[in-house]
Amino acid sequence: MPRLFKTSLLLLALALLAAGCAVQPSAPREVSESAAQDALRQADYEAAAREYLRLAESAQYSAAERQQFRLEATDALVRAGQPARAVQLAELIDPRHLAPAQQLRLRLVQARAWQTLRNAERVLEVLTPVPVGADAGTLEEYHQLRALAYTQQGNHLEAAREHTLRGRYLVDETALAANQQQLWNALTQLSAHTLRALRYAPPPDEFSGWMALAEISKQYQLGRRELQQLAEGWRQAYPQHPARQQFIDEMLRRSTQLVLQPKQIALLLPLSGRFAGAGAAVRDGVLAAHYNTTPERRISVRIYDTANPARVLPSYEQALREGADFVIGPLDKEGVTALLTRDDFPVPTLVLNTVDSYTLPDNIYQFALSPEEEAQQVAEHAWVLGHSHAAVFVPEGEWGERIEHAFGRRWEELGGAVTTLARYDSNKNDFARPLRTLLNLDLSDTRHRQLQSVVGQKLHFEPRRREDIDFVFLAGFPRQARLIRPQLKFHHASGLPVLATSHIYSGAFARELDRDMDGIVFGDMPWTLKAATPNPSLRKEAGALRVSDNGLQRLIALGSDTYNLIPALKVLESYPFERFHGETGSLRLDAQRRLSRQLTWARFSGGVPRIIVESGAGQP
Repeated sequence: MPRLFKTSLLLLALALLAAGCAVQPSAPREVSESAAQDALRQADYEAAAREYLRLAESAQYSAAERQQFRLEATDALVRAGQPARAVQLAELIDPRHLAPAQQLRLRLVQARAWQTLRNAERVLEVLTPVPVGADAGTLEEYHQLRALAYTQQGNHLEAAREHTLRGRYLVDETALAANQQQLWNALTQLSAHTLRALRYAPPPDEFSGWMALAEISKQYQLGRRELQQLAEGWRQAYPQHPARQQFIDEMLRRSTQLVLQPKQIALLLPLSGRFAGAGAAVRDGVLAAHYNTTPERRISVRIYDTANPARVLPSYEQALREGADFVIGPLDKEGVTALLTRDDFPVPTLVLNTVDSYTLPDNIYQFALSPEEEAQQVAEHAWVLGHSHAAVFVPEGEWGERIEHAFGRRWEELGGAVTTLARYDSNKNDFARPLRTLLNLDLSDTRHRQLQSVVGQKLHFEPRRREDIDFVFLAGFPRQARLIRPQLKFHHASGLPVLATSHIYSGAFARELDRDMDGIVFGDMPWTLKAATPNPSLRKEAGALRVSDNGLQRLIALGSDTYNLIPALKVLESYPFERFHGETGSLRLDAQRRLSRQLTWARFSGGVPRIIVESGAGQP
């Protein structure tokens, strides 16, 4: 970097720092380190940064000393909660004037600043390569920062690996226990298939040992004796492994106390009337999972038609009399509302819709394919990508309002801003008017007309969209999305990222129809994206039961997951970090006993959705 440019940047940094810290003019005074050190002792980090910058400008110190003072000022700014200024100042530091230990400290300070700015990519960038010859405390912080960055990216495998490395430099027992728990929490969010596939190093490799133990913990259907045998085999393979016995003890305890093993399931589904197709799809998903299970582990299934909400309670009572010790359904909101008028629920009951107005009774669990939940996850994904200003484009009507409100609430909770909002008529083909409103192109036209009237002649004009948005959140269905994406490009927004819920994708490959949607990123379930499914054989079972109906594919996946997750339900309730990797997504149970799904992210390319592998093995 040219010296003149560096000097200008330093002057700018000093000016910004002075403005941000509201420094009052003062008389010149002798420059010394004591004022900066006093400010540090008093935890007045802004004052410390000012004093160190004064030292950095003093001619009485050598070039190396001045660079060291800038490093101290950068560190103080991070501690003062001013990471953006810290990043700017760090760019002015010439590492050639720093000793190797100071160079590494500069990287750690920059990483802490980028971490605060939630830029995980830059954290990992400045923390590459791995330092050589550093002391234990430095290496512990190094791996901790990398673990935090990978966690932010959703890369649970690499986060766990960094926690493993960090553990080698910890001596405090409390810190060691906390680090192992964070490691375990990361691994429990991976599927058994992923853990098995990536355990490539043989015993006694420490990290592979962690993955092997986590894989054993995923065997929800096994009894205590079988798990005990697996645990003993693991200990023989990894006799010196640092994992605490508590992980094995908890695994065995929950297999005895928490794993559900019902003998008979009752399905309460609408198999006639207006929801008959949806009910049949869920039923077929349950039966596909049933027949895909080994005969000795199959649970008996009885089916009850609850198309009429008035039949829900009588059907529930009948199912109990006939021996049901687990109930799935109802599916429609009216049926769930009717069921929840009952006072108590003697067996675990998994309803397939949500009724927010109710405080759920004991033994009631909720599982639904909620569009609002998907909108919230789009907000979370956009935030992780580093966006902060959203343009929201939703259809008119009640469905669009629900999506808009769900996205907006979560986006603002995260700290984002909805800069612009427009609604469109989903029945039309031309969305030019609402898109011009969304992108503020009408204001650009107005400025052009005003300028022409001033100069008195026709001017060449190319409209410019607003520049204060980072991405477009699009809510819609395949027909609308196929039209909106090319119209966005036409209206000068070809480079603007577009994020959407699963509703834009039909669930079937249609290369020619979907070619115009190239570039759109959306979240969907493994079953629909096919390449991400954790259990390909289930699709064969489902195909044998019914003629494929792509409009109901997601409900088939819902049915298969309701059957397969039964043994894990109480485990999910007791262990908040535990996940069940199913066909609808990576599932966890929240405090309201509602199963929420972690979507799989894909991007249209060549008219085909392709899975985005940005969380490494974190994908189910």
